[in-house]
Amino acid sequence: MHIESYKTDVKTKEDASFIVVLLRFIISDCSMDFEIDDSNHILKIETNREIKEMVYGVFNKQGFYCQKL
Repeated sequence: MHIESYKTDVKTKEDASFIVVLLRFIISDCSMDFEIDDSNHILKIETNREIKEMVYGVFNKQGFYCQKL
């Protein structure tokens, strides 16, 4: 397993929770944690596979920005 980190523009716990629910629906075999209090609003995902495009797709569909670090 490795950890992928994403810088986001998600600012509220409600939006972060909503994004995590959507991501868990399409990437059910990963562990996720949102550090909403960090200045970069970091989403960390522990995974065994390439998921970047799926993560970008969820964020873009919901009108949020994210960038893999």
